[in-house]
Amino acid sequence: MAGPRRLKELVSSASERMTLPDGELVVALSGGADSAALAYLVLSGGRKPRALHVDHGLAYSATMRAAAKAIADEIGIALEVVETVVDEGPSPEARAREARYRAFGEGTGPDDRLLTGHTADDSAETVLINLIRGTGPTGLTGIPSFRPPNVYRPILALGRAETREIAALGGLSFVDDPMNLDPNITRNLVRRQMIPVLSQINPSLLEAIGRLSRQVRDDDELLDRLAGELRPRLEDDLASIPVGVLVTSPRPLADRVLAKMIAHVAGSDRVEVGAVERAWSVAHGDSGRQEIAAGASANREGPLLVISAGADDSRADGADEVDLSDSGRVLVGSLVFEVAARNGVCRVAPLSRWLALFPAGTRLTATPEGMVLADGEPAWVPGGERLPVAWYEPGASGYLVVSARRKPGWTSSR
Repeated sequence: MAGPRRLKELVSSASERMTLPDGELVVALSGGADSAALAYLVLSGGRKPRALHVDHGLAYSATMRAAAKAIADEIGIALEVVETVVDEGPSPEARAREARYRAFGEGTGPDDRLLTGHTADDSAETVLINLIRGTGPTGLTGIPSFRPPNVYRPILALGRAETREIAALGGLSFVDDPMNLDPNITRNLVRRQMIPVLSQINPSLLEAIGRLSRQVRDDDELLDRLAGELRPRLEDDLASIPVGVLVTSPRPLADRVLAKMIAHVAGSDRVEVGAVERAWSVAHGDSGRQEIAAGASANREGPLLVISAGADDSRADGADEVDLSDSGRVLVGSLVFEVAARNGVCRVAPLSRWLALFPAGTRLTATPEGMVLADGEPAWVPGGERLPVAWYEPGASGYLVVSARRKPGWTSSR
């Protein structure tokens, strides 16, 4: 596959920046320049892949299918075509992507390694889109180099200008996907308007975003490992976790757990800062059951925050809080609270997680799941850590002693 000197230089440089997995390689050949260059590079490196093309059944699909066949013929690799149907509805790009990955699953086996032609430009666009949507730090990590169970992106270090030049100098009959010209698609606006403007400010925009993504990814992986210790319960279309675990955990970890729960129920593209904040609203008892994202609702069930599939149709109000300000014994859900007022000087600090002290005159209430609020602010979850407001400095005069215990016969199993 000899070519001009420029092509050899490009192939040499690109090959140094791409890593191919072991196993049988399958190139997702769309018919565009990026995947065409990927197939060319894989073959130039001495590996013999086969190609897989997904026909979306759209108006321009016949053109893309013909281009994929021409490219496969030109470089001498086998091509398999999988036909799929794109569901109707909003976000055509997202629905086409969902259909495409379903087809990838149909067209590959457990020993295949599917290679896609995502580039540094694609990753930068994803970062900017996620920044606009407010998806949080994870959205700033860009496109991952691996997507379970068998999808690899080996040319993420290459720019789109490089892949296009490789495909052109290699004499490959690629075509531009007409969907990339649709001004109604957010990615196209970012690609054709935002990035050119931002590149005037920083000509090395792609490299800068790439550095940011790598730095955020390192932090993200560490926080993910720490958040993994909180272990929400994930079922088919439901996720749950004790509210006490959330409110006594560092907020960055708790936010990640909520995002993981929402993604499990509604999909990762539904995870936005607003969705996490709405989940917190339900967890804190500020609102009852509500839809927190398209396809996911949050509700409190006893001590648990439950995120389930489906919209909120009931809009049920949460149960009322129980007043704990008066001395005596109060039953709240699975907990028995005992409150005693003391007029003297407080000379001790509580050591038990089941005991807390508050200044006299504090308005104390308990939510249905047992969280104690001090003047409306979360203060203490019995059996968990006390938040700062639940500490009472020894030496002050006039205080409330609040103890809690599990109601006999109560179990946390569901």
